[in-house]
Amino acid sequence: MKRYAKRLGPQMKLALFNNPPATMIPDGKQEELTVALMELLINAAEENAKLETKGEKDESETHA
Repeated sequence: MKRYAKRLGPQMKLALFNNPPATMIPDGKQEELTVALMELLINAAEENAKLETKGEKDESETHA
């Protein structure tokens, strides 16, 4: 077990949704954007998995 010189404090709990969004997106468009984002994330995860199975690294990680 690691010991830390400074005692760790409790986790900060920040309220992220107290302010209304800066731009309002119509409900139909919000759903369309959510679906598009999910497809993008799924495709990116699948591509990353393919690269890992081939033993290649994602180029974005090497240029950080």
